[in-house]
Amino acid sequence: MSCLLSFLYMIRSVETSVNDYKLAQGFILWLFVYGLYVGAVILIYATLVSVLIEVLWNKFNLNSFTYIILHGLVGALTGGVVSKSALVVLCIAGIAILYALIDYWQMTQGDESRSIKYILLVSLLPIVCSAIYFATISEPLPPFTAEDAIESAIDDHSITSKFPHKIGTVDSKEKGYHITRETRAKKIKRNTYSVRFIEKWSKDGESGKFGTSHETH
Repeated sequence: MSCLLSFLYMIRSVETSVNDYKLAQGFILWLFVYGLYVGAVILIYATLVSVLIEVLWNKFNLNSFTYIILHGLVGALTGGVVSKSALVVLCIAGIAILYALIDYWQMTQGDESRSIKYILLVSLLPIVCSAIYFATISEPLPPFTAEDAIESAIDDHSITSKFPHKIGTVDSKEKGYHITRETRAKKIKRNTYSVRFIEKWSKDGESGKFGTSHETH
């Protein structure tokens, strides 16, 4: 269910977003987010409900169909409490029935360790297939340019915000000082640049120089 919710979220994101980069990583991230909440609910609430239904099943000798339907009814009631949406009610009821089917199937297996392996395999298969799908449709990242490096190095809340946001110089007058600020960018290796900010000032025959550098990638 976490895989399904994450898949639907990413599909909606692809339709509405202009940047379709690293979709597989986004899918895995949302898989863990949904898994945290869905897993917690199933581990605590759903397991408790299942145990109570199993007690009733054994006490009143109910058949397997009733066992599964009771899970669906409790799921539907839970959905009605959580949301007024009929779709949410149906989804939670479906999850509860799926939970009951897997639970019942596992209980009827002679070798429980073997049945758990099958459940894990079935769970991992859609996750792997979805991750491969999103990796396939992801757009390649654009090349990291000198302009990107400069924008990354400039901090709007520090002295670097006054420097040119591209390679070049800018002159200004501040409190009687003539100030020249220069921005440089040099490629060190693939997708990595050394960005230098150099400031020179002069006033009444006095002059000075200040410089700082940043490595960005």
